[in-house]
Amino acid sequence: MKKKLYVVDGHALCYRAYFAFIRSPLVNSQGQNTSAIYGFARMLIKLIQEQKPDFLAIAFDPPKKTFRFELYPEYKANREKMPDDLRSQIEEIKNLVSTLGFSRIEHPDFEADDILGTITRKYASEDLEIILVTGDKDAFQLVNQNTKIYANKKGITEFEMYDVDGIIQKLKLRPDQVIDYMALTGDSSDNIPGVRGVGEKTALKLISDYQSLENLYDHIDEIKGKLKENLINDRDMAFLSRELVTIQTDIDLELDIKEMELPDLKTEMVRQYFERLEMRSIVEEIFKDQELKKKAAARKIQERDYRIIQTEEELAGVIEAIESCGEVSVDTETTSINPVDADLVGISLSIGENTGWYIPVAGKTLFQEQPVDRDRALELLKPVLENPGIKKIGQNIKYDAIVFHNAGIDLDGIWFDTMVASYLLGPADRRHNLNELAEKYLDYKMISFEELVGKGRKAIPITEVPLEKLATYAIEDADIAYRLYRILSPRLKEEELESLFRDIEMPLVSILGKMELNGVKIDSGYFKELAKENQFLLEDVEKQIYHVAGRRFNINSTRELSEILFNEIGLKPVKKTKTGYSTDIQVLEALKGKHEIIDHLIAYRTLNKLKTTYIDTLPKLISERTGRIHTSYNQTIVATGRLSSSDPNLQNIPIRDEFGRKIRRGFIADDNCLLMSADYSQIELRLAAHLSEDENMMSAFSEGIDIHNLTASSAFGVPIEDITPEMRRQAKIINFATIYGVSPYGLSQQADIDMQEASEFIQRYFEAYPGFKEYIDKTVAFVAEKGYVKTLLGRKRPIADINSDISFRREGAKRIAINTPIQGTAADLIKIAMINIHKLLSKGGYRTRMILQVHDELVFEAPEEEKNAVEELVRREMEGALKLKVPIVVDIAWGENWDKAH
Repeated sequence: MKKKLYVVDGHALCYRAYFAFIRSPLVNSQGQNTSAIYGFARMLIKLIQEQKPDFLAIAFDPPKKTFRFELYPEYKANREKMPDDLRSQIEEIKNLVSTLGFSRIEHPDFEADDILGTITRKYASEDLEIILVTGDKDAFQLVNQNTKIYANKKGITEFEMYDVDGIIQKLKLRPDQVIDYMALTGDSSDNIPGVRGVGEKTALKLISDYQSLENLYDHIDEIKGKLKENLINDRDMAFLSRELVTIQTDIDLELDIKEMELPDLKTEMVRQYFERLEMRSIVEEIFKDQELKKKAAARKIQERDYRIIQTEEELAGVIEAIESCGEVSVDTETTSINPVDADLVGISLSIGENTGWYIPVAGKTLFQEQPVDRDRALELLKPVLENPGIKKIGQNIKYDAIVFHNAGIDLDGIWFDTMVASYLLGPADRRHNLNELAEKYLDYKMISFEELVGKGRKAIPITEVPLEKLATYAIEDADIAYRLYRILSPRLKEEELESLFRDIEMPLVSILGKMELNGVKIDSGYFKELAKENQFLLEDVEKQIYHVAGRRFNINSTRELSEILFNEIGLKPVKKTKTGYSTDIQVLEALKGKHEIIDHLIAYRTLNKLKTTYIDTLPKLISERTGRIHTSYNQTIVATGRLSSSDPNLQNIPIRDEFGRKIRRGFIADDNCLLMSADYSQIELRLAAHLSEDENMMSAFSEGIDIHNLTASSAFGVPIEDITPEMRRQAKIINFATIYGVSPYGLSQQADIDMQEASEFIQRYFEAYPGFKEYIDKTVAFVAEKGYVKTLLGRKRPIADINSDISFRREGAKRIAINTPIQGTAADLIKIAMINIHKLLSKGGYRTRMILQVHDELVFEAPEEEKNAVEELVRREMEGALKLKVPIVVDIAWGENWDKAH
């Protein structure tokens, strides 16, 4: 059977992968765009799985200009500059190819097309078929009886195969005529000139009639009119164009077909590589056969003692065993993923490996005989679950604590959360769910929720799952959590993370649970009025857009808006996507001041986002049980240690613009209460001063000098008293950007200045604050030696790529190394404050409730009579949470709504 060699145009695939995700780029935990890397890998894997090549090689363009630029200096002159976030990925893609063991081929003087051509000439034969993976029509010239084209048709998954007949059907030309055809039409993407006035139809007719370029010019007198004149005048350009599009097939390449054999992708090294890239779905795709086998093997486990509790006597025995052990793993089964609205279905408990109990308290098939009444079961369990002396272990135990609270049990003695422990040990890991941890630490595949209740329309409510099946699923959760506790607990000690875990993260679990239960009140009537006002403004700005455009069109259609902006109005496009010119918000911001329609479009986008994200959504999230909104706080997502919130995300509301103020106005205090906002002032800059011990920074904060004005004075070379608001604005951007390890390019984008100016600003910044520059150098050196970075409280973050040869990785690692100690310590600081404040509020019998945490801000709902005492308590605890070399300042404000309090 004829073997197949697939040769991939690497750069073409990189571009295709990048633009496939242009509207929704994939971003890793470091904030880097990884769309091209992911898309390239997916296309490569799909190619191997579906086409099953015997050999495969990947060719890349060289970094420098090739011989074609010497022939024609304007070659590719009109091609848009490669996006910076694609350029940074290509280096990693080349590394991916080499790491996975594929044959990677480059030549310093020739393009990837020429490599494809040379391989075709060298290897295509009756025994070996060559398939060229490229979308460039230039490559059609290489197709013959032993060579085909596999061209990307759509996205990253659809391809189409072309043989000789396919080329003839598609182009109405033979493959050998493609270069003559393109000599006449030229190629706008590569700025190949061709002949003026000759389009695709004319070129096709001329080549069909005369068969070749030479024969056409031998019979030029048969051509009439303007076409003849253009052909004669541009004769040299036609032959130059043909030379430019002709793919070289005889370049000097050291090739060995054996080196193009497919590598084994199902290795641990490949698994680790893609997990390091945070591309778990690719790991699952590559290893799916192994996973199925592993899943089957994992179910053949040693005998387990899983029991359903059916009588009070049995439940009493369970309680006695727990009391004797002094610790228990706890899990709940409920009717909802939202704990505030969830009903309790059953409780699972475990105190040893492969053992556990399930106590059903709701469902259609509860007990076979003498069932324990729900209320009686909870009554018996309440003392042991509320006993602080019995250690409670669980996975995301905050959820279970909220469910128990609503069932009348206040879970106490919360000791170990396996999800939080896993997060501290691997803060950069994307997932810390129980299934992932079971596979990682126990090599065990758990029963999935989908396997329990079914899929899609066939899914049944959890209350209708057969009892035996539900019990096995439920007890397994408690059993696995207990086994993980035994593994993760000593690892926390080994990594010197036990104090952080025990003193900060675990106490915070209970506090966040109480904050979620507290919820926050919103004014439904206000949001109804806001919706009317917003709709009126939307309709008004729509009319203005139509008036300026001169006609009605679909404002939300990228294609129609692009037509208006770039064809009818004539604005210069900023960014191109695979489907046309981009009209995203970044493009609109870049076009500000170019035409009056732009301001109207930005206003429209802002109003529309206000409507869809907040105005229409928030009232729907009010709990029927409490009449309040209950966000969920996540401890295990942000690698620096910061908390995040979801369902709804209340940390994404803009802070200081009118957009955010309108939303905050709808968050209100309960009757006879006020909201208090306590916000750390410039805490990350203060921590930068403390960590770097830069004298100028510390003096500014100690003496109360505005740090942004001080930076502006250095950056612009003017006295502080002459600083303008615009100078201060740019200095503020520089201050925060620099502590985030920003590059000159990044600063140029943020501050809307050119790269040279950004480089100069950064240089002046380090001249003004030499201690901070020294801090950066020391921190990067520490990470290069140790492989991790630490906060003041000992929070660790591994940074594997600090010594990478790949600049994309190395620069990202440096940014993490610079900022993590600052942002991570800020996160620890506010967590300490939350713990201390909660303790004092509870101890003092206050009715004040902590209801929100938004980065460096805490929001409280307090009775008016507690106002003064609470303000004093909160300020003292927040400002005294850590002792720094500079003062910590907290801004506090009060109001009947969040906007006034902010």
